Amino acid sequence: MVNLAQIRTSNDTFTSSPASHNLVAVFIGATSGIGLGTLKAFYTSTTSPKVYIIGRSKSSFQSHLDQLAALNPGGKYEFVETEVSLIRNVDRVCEMIKGQEKSVDLLFMSPGYLSSKGREDSIEGLDIPSALRYYARLRFTSLLLPLLACSRSPRVISILGGGKEKPIDLDDLELRSNFSQLKAMTYGTTMMTLAFEELAKEWKGVLFVHKYPGFVDTGAIGRFLSSVKGAWSVPALLARVLFLPFVSLLATSIEEAGEQVLFLATSARYQPSKPGSENVGVEMPEGVEVARSSVVDEDGVGNGVYRLDATNESAEESEVLVKYRKEGVERLVWEHTEKVWERALAREV
Repeated sequence: MVNLAQIRTSNDTFTSSPASHNLVAVFIGATSGIGLGTLKAFYTSTTSPKVYIIGRSKSSFQSHLDQLAALNPGGKYEFVETEVSLIRNVDRVCEMIKGQEKSVDLLFMSPGYLSSKGREDSIEGLDIPSALRYYARLRFTSLLLPLLACSRSPRVISILGGGKEKPIDLDDLELRSNFSQLKAMTYGTTMMTLAFEELAKEWKGVLFVHKYPGFVDTGAIGRFLSSVKGAWSVPALLARVLFLPFVSLLATSIEEAGEQVLFLATSARYQPSKPGSENVGVEMPEGVEVARSSVVDEDGVGNGVYRLDATNESAEESEVLVKYRKEGVERLVWEHTEKVWERALAREV
């Protein structure tokens, strides 16, 4: 396992290298939590970066923008105000980025929230938490892949549940018949890995990371417990008052989480299936080997998709995924995703 000291040494090496110059990054879900920690780590570790920050309210984020400007005066940022749970808004943002950039080096995604409610459909007919954790993320990925493919070392990082994949109902991927938020989280996790594996078959020069972050002190659990109503409100209050403060002491800070993700975004430990250049990242610490891709062929070549646990190690192989790969479920999930996008965009609002 790569320890924090090694991660920081690698990040420092990246910062002082030419590879940190003039990078373009797109951040979705970076206005708080792990995303904010990663945004600050990236912005302060690069020279003359251009960063697109996609969020709902620039005014609410202004203090952080001022901090970024002070930390790296040579950097440029553009805050794009929009609601990314709507697929049509994702399309608008991507078209804007395509009109301004020739390449994108990093796509980071962590939008979403914990919900104690039932299904929450948007005006496009998608459950909002599900759209944030899966459908919008894959839309950003799909539309920006042509720009990512033009980068010397392109990486897509999605913070969700890598390694936590479980069986899903292939006849009800949207959970129209048997919905719960817990099931929806599981479905988003499994579909994320399968969709990344399908995309990696075509985009072999792009690196895809699906990471489970572990317990990070983002405040998300506290907000979730505060939102619980009805019979569970009292147990939720007790958990928030008595349990959460002690657990938070053991949690990873958002700053450290950001350092870890910067390592994932820059280290040669994680490599695409077919690198488009010799620049595959910062040289690995002594004794550290290239991480294991989610699929490795008979020639030992990985597929460029990494299911990472909280320690940034490759998750153990999943019997569920092995079965799904044999059945071609990656393609089924991708075709389902495209149909959902088409339906959402066709809906009058």
